[in-house]
Amino acid sequence: MEQSLTHIILNLIGLILIFKWFKHQYYDYKLLKGKSAFFRFKRFKSILLALFIIGVPLVVINYTDIEVINHISRNNLDKNHKLYALFTSLFISLLWLRYILKLDIFDKEKKRNILVLFVLSIFFTLLADIPYTFIHLLGFTESPNATAGFLYSVFGIGLIEETIKFIPLLIILQTTKAIDEPYDYILYASVSALGFAFVENTMYLDRFGLEIISGRALYATVAHMAFSSIIAYGLMLNKYKLSKSNPVLVFISFYFLAIFAHGFYDFWLINKSVTHLQGLSTFFLLVCIHLWFSFKNNSINVSTYYDDSIPLNNDHLKMYLTTGLLSIVMFSYVYIAFKTNSQEANTFLIESFFVYGYLIFYITATLSRYNLIQGVLQPITVRIKNIIPKKKKL
Repeated sequence: MEQSLTHIILNLIGLILIFKWFKHQYYDYKLLKGKSAFFRFKRFKSILLALFIIGVPLVVINYTDIEVINHISRNNLDKNHKLYALFTSLFISLLWLRYILKLDIFDKEKKRNILVLFVLSIFFTLLADIPYTFIHLLGFTESPNATAGFLYSVFGIGLIEETIKFIPLLIILQTTKAIDEPYDYILYASVSALGFAFVENTMYLDRFGLEIISGRALYATVAHMAFSSIIAYGLMLNKYKLSKSNPVLVFISFYFLAIFAHGFYDFWLINKSVTHLQGLSTFFLLVCIHLWFSFKNNSINVSTYYDDSIPLNNDHLKMYLTTGLLSIVMFSYVYIAFKTNSQEANTFLIESFFVYGYLIFYITATLSRYNLIQGVLQPITVRIKNIIPKKKKL
């Protein structure tokens, strides 16, 4: 499936959801006796926030001389490109780090443990060339042949990268007592993934420019956290005896599932024989985001420190994700304007919302609808309707 067709399908779904939202608002308005109550700030604050984040850069770039006066020179780009890539990658990781920490509501982790794991992950990621060089010397490399390419994506890329992200988590498990509740497994696995993504994002942004920041933040970084969390969820099930299956079998199953998911996602993107079907990776990512959400919801439900008096504010999560994800897109927009001109930036913004618009909506809607019920471990299921998240009524 072509990526353009994929985005058309997803945007059509988005338009249908927008229409349903307007329809719902209309019925609400008709039913209310006091019409003024309809226009309360709570009902429209997410939309107003989104319009503000998008509107301010648009006005500044198109109706002021700031872009002309502060245009980034070619010399400046060449001189500071690596630094721009480094800080942008760090921003992406910190954005997602703050989100997963917001879910740690019962027994908050010490910041030094998070930092140690993040640094450990960066260190092991920098050593990734060693196993890659080894398998390449053995002749196990990317191949234009679909079967060989798929095996390389799974047992080359997937195996190496998921193992690299797992090692820091294992070190923390074996050397500290930091991981002492179910959600900690998902939290620390995601932090390790963010360390890996930081290195990988820096490399890609340095090579291809900050124009790809949205893709790295919305696709690659989220995918890495979701894949790593699969292994962590298996470990959590074993630790708290939440599975009736053999613990060794559970670990191997979840470990292989993470490797397979990573390889399957990469295969459609990088193998030249199937790049015309790379849209499948986008749909698969939506499934993985749903799984990541389920892992987090379940692990919080069965927390050993569960406390009914401590709420998880989904509304705050939604506002945070709306702010963060749209800010990333608009940061790219401003960068393009300062690098080229406002016309190029406006074209880039239109293309960005075509490509990333539904994904931003999906991530925001899916990752801000937690339903905490003490002790409940919901079955992990994937249905076609999972790509159309339900919006809660206001």
